[in-house]
Amino acid sequence: MKKVLLVVALILVVALPLSAAKYDKSNGIGIGLSGGYPVSGIAVKYGMDDLRVVGTLGYRLGSALSLEAGAQYDVAEFDIEDIPFYVNVGVTGAMHIGFGGGFGLSVNVPVGVSYFFEEYPIEVFLKVAPGVRVLPPIGFDIGASLGGLYYLDK
Repeated sequence: MKKVLLVVALILVVALPLSAAKYDKSNGIGIGLSGGYPVSGIAVKYGMDDLRVVGTLGYRLGSALSLEAGAQYDVAEFDIEDIPFYVNVGVTGAMHIGFGGGFGLSVNVPVGVSYFFEEYPIEVFLKVAPGVRVLPPIGFDIGASLGGLYYLDK
């Protein structure tokens, strides 16, 4: 997992300075990978300008088959050297079915930063997701994910 995150970070360091000033967010269906907690696996987003429906199907740190689904909204934009980033907030639910037979459910409020490449229909994101475990046991949870998506419709 650490190797994947390192590779994505290196790609960002190289690719972000290469993008220029003209800019447009990608909409439509985005498919890619997300690594982290609560769910690592295949990520899907459907973008409609500032609103996005999100989902990830994968595993929870090797202990469970997991599904995360919800929505996010871009609430702010900021620039670093004329490169625009978007701050987004959302609500997601995560369901976990343990390999040993257990079941878990959590509700999360992810807060993230997204970057959409200018020349390519690609988004990279980083999110932190505090939440509440509803099943078992009830308690607080926090996760973080790093990932990338390729948008089929540009």
